[in-house]
Amino acid sequence: MSKKIELICVILPLKKKITVLIQNILMTDHRKISLTLEKLLSSKTFSKPGIYNELLNYLVNCSLKGEIPKEQQIALDVFGKKAGQEKELNVRVYILNLRNKLEEYYQNEGKDDDIILHIPKGKYQVEFRFLHFKSFRRKLEQNGSILFISGLILLVAALILVFNSNRFNQPKQAIWKGFLKSDYPILIVLGNHYFFNDSIATGRFGTSRDTRINSDEDLDEFLKTNPQLIGKIRKSRTTYINNQAPIGLFRLMKMFGGGVADVEMKYSSQLQWEDTRNKHLIFIGSIKTLHFLKQTIERVGLKYDLEQTSFAYQTADSILFFDNRSENYLSRDYSSLIHFRTSDGRKVLFLLSDNDLGNIAAMKYLTDERNAVFPKGQVKGENPENFKAVFEVKGRELTDFNVALIRVDPIRENISEVWP
Repeated sequence: MSKKIELICVILPLKKKITVLIQNILMTDHRKISLTLEKLLSSKTFSKPGIYNELLNYLVNCSLKGEIPKEQQIALDVFGKKAGQEKELNVRVYILNLRNKLEEYYQNEGKDDDIILHIPKGKYQVEFRFLHFKSFRRKLEQNGSILFISGLILLVAALILVFNSNRFNQPKQAIWKGFLKSDYPILIVLGNHYFFNDSIATGRFGTSRDTRINSDEDLDEFLKTNPQLIGKIRKSRTTYINNQAPIGLFRLMKMFGGGVADVEMKYSSQLQWEDTRNKHLIFIGSIKTLHFLKQTIERVGLKYDLEQTSFAYQTADSILFFDNRSENYLSRDYSSLIHFRTSDGRKVLFLLSDNDLGNIAAMKYLTDERNAVFPKGQVKGENPENFKAVFEVKGRELTDFNVALIRVDPIRENISEVWP
């Protein structure tokens, strides 16, 4: 026991140093943008002080404030006089030339920069693209030996702790404990996407995907309304799963693996109603991969619009709408959670999102021991185990910056009518 304590005393300071280093690597704030702008304006491409330096500096400052200036405002603030029709055309020309100068800079001097300043066509706004991988790689090169030695120590320590542990730790979070309270096995369902075979862009016969065709039944309905394609499109057994499914499975198996629970796994396309009987069920996947389970989701008050990347959420007295479209360089995803208990004691949990980001962040939240009492006290009524919830996630690619549980509501429907 004393050796473990000594080992932990060595690990914790190293872990803290590595965490701080990674946080510094990923830090992207206004100060960093300002330093990037200063470096850019002092480059050879922008070496001659003039109108383009002033124009870029002006547009960056407006973008940082969330302002999108008009042509007349740019003419007045940068060129110093009112804009007539001729001047409005000049402003467009200056913006075009500035965009070309930025492209020239990033092709040469700025090819290794980890923040890209970009002016989209037809806009007078600067977008900031943060290339964390370049920054991370540069920091690794600078601090490689420290990270290598620290990582090696952490790896050895982790192996010692694992081999001295007899079994996996049982889940401490209330939401997962219920899956171990009976003799039912746990069925983990991973949402997988639907493909069909048809002619592809190369002129050959290949595999295609349409986000609005997510099952054999959907394909049959499509062919009914497009009979000219019968014989040209064929059903396929090819499939794939998003990152959210295996990452979610990894977190679940850390709790239920190693003999802690009797666990089975299926893809959603393989699932039949008969497979769900006498089992707990945990579903992780995209909203496009529900297949016949879609009816369960709609019965408890969630209806997705795949074309608009949004969903309607029914409450006791209203309908709320959540839009998953991203804003600027930050991705946004609303992940929905459905949790209920059947009359014979089985537990059912759905974790759904439009993009990988939402489910990965929500699963991390739900397996964090600091949230072990979720959602204690938030669900009122006779069946506090029957609830639905919404997480708002903001981040970039697979990295969440902010996760917030924004709604928890009771499921008022009769569960016997929702689940067999």
